[in-house]
Parts: sequence; structure tokens; C-alpha cells
Amino acid sequence: MKKPLLFILFSISINSLFAQYVFPNFSFENWTGPEPDSWFTNNAYAISVYPIKQSADAHSGLSAAKGEVLSYNTWTAPNFGSPSASLFVVTEQYPTLNFYYKFNKLNNDIVLGSIQVNTASGYPMGFAEIRIKNTASAYTPFEVPITYLFPDSTPAEMAMLIGIEDTVTSTASPGSYFIFDDFSLGWFTALGVEENNFSNEKVVVFSNPATDFISFSVPEKNPSNTISVFDITGKQVVKSFVSKSSRTDIPSADLSDGIYFLNIQNGENTRVKKIAIRR
Repeated sequence: MKKPLLFILFSISINSLFAQYVFPNFSFENWTGPEPDSWFTNNAYAISVYPIKQSADAHSGLSAAKGEVLSYNTWTAPNFGSPSASLFVVTEQYPTLNFYYKFNKLNNDIVLGSIQVNTASGYPMGFAEIRIKNTASAYTPFEVPITYLFPDSTPAEMAMLIGIEDTVTSTASPGSYFIFDDFSLGWFTALGVEENNFSNEKVVVFSNPATDFISFSVPEKNPSNTISVFDITGKQVVKSFVSKSSRTDIPSADLSDGIYFLNIQNGENTRVKKIAIRR
């Protein structure tokens, strides 16, 4: 699939208009014990019951959030979302909530959740329902539209709660679980689409997450690729250069920990790979 370079660069530069990683700890890299920083869970420390746990099966970076139905006093379903005392700060009417998920479905269980967007005075102004019915063994993008009741109102905060429920009985099945990663608001970015479109072109990123070097290879024997790196806001953080080698190493010691996009451009073809810096 070919797209003009101008379109690709434009997509990167207006990344914030399509998707923004406004949620704190959006990729679940930071945990305090069994608790993901800045998120609510129904983990019960006093009795050592943890329906929400850190998972190394990540869509990007090193970790994700796993919620599993446990056998305790018959059953304990995971509950996961925004802290009740400190809702997520949201200041724009974003059209969608987005994330990546896996779902191990048993019996009639579904992932069910809701979000509510409030004004600064706490008045509800936007709503969305999260409903995942089918098993997903590979990471799958999820996008749900947010309905706003008052187009001229300004949002201030967002409440979110997600869990697992049985659609027939009141008891979910122990062993059902979801894994979530990379929450964002707004449409999925053109960067993400490009990454999926070109995934079959065998661009291999070594040591992802990266530390001192971002290393990758392309299938072409005699390439001539213009290489650049952007952060999640669309800001270019590595100056563009031309690589004529099948394998390229980019120094990354000066980059902060986080998510970045490796941009590989050859004529009108542009490939984008998501990478993580983690030390």
C-alpha cells in the first residue's frame, strides 16, 4: 500500500487530533506491588486476593493489565478502571475510547464496562458502553464511540469501570480473563494503521524494549531508507538520516523511557513500527 510522504508526515504532525495517550500509566508499565499506578482495582490486600495483576504479555512495552475471575467465596470477578477519588482528567470531547485487548472467554462471560464524562461541576455529559463478547487470543484493537449530550459543554473528567460478567447467571466463570494495554482517546492514529498495514514486510526490531540503541533490519538487500523517530505527541526526536544497510542501529541513550514510533521511508512507501524505551 502506497501513501504520499506528505500525507504520512501530516498524519504524524496531527497525531494529537486522532489519538492521545491522556490516561496516566496508559500502557501499564508502572506498578506498586500488585496495583497498576493511577488505576482502580478491586484487589483485596487483607486476604491476598488479586483479580487484577501485572502481565508480561504486553501489546507494547514490558507489561499490561490482566483481570481474571478467581475462585474465592464462590467467585471474584475483576473490576478495573478510574480511581473513585481522582477521576481521569479529560478536557476535550474525544470521539472514541481505544485500547488493545485479549479475552479468554469461558461459558457466557463477556467483558462489560462503561465510561462517563463529566463537566467541571460533575454533571454527566458523555457516555459509552464497553462490551466484548468474543474470545481474542491475539491482541485486538477496540474502539468505542463516546456519545455527548451537550456539544457545547467542556469536559473535565472521565469515570471508567470494566469487569467480567456472565450474561445468563450472576456468577462469572473462574478462569475467564482479559488483558488490556495502550489506552487512548480519539481515533486510532494513522501511525497505528500503518504499523498494521506493513507488518507483513518483515521489518524486525531487535531488543524491543530498547535501551542504548534502537536496532532494526529490513528485508531489502540494498535499501535506501530515510529513518526518523517520533514520540507519541508527534514530535520528531531523532533527526532524519539515510540508511543504506539492511540493519541499522540508532543511538537512544538520550531518549526518555516511553513509547516511540520508528519511521522508515523509501520513496512513497513508509513503514512505521512502535517501539519502547525502557531501562
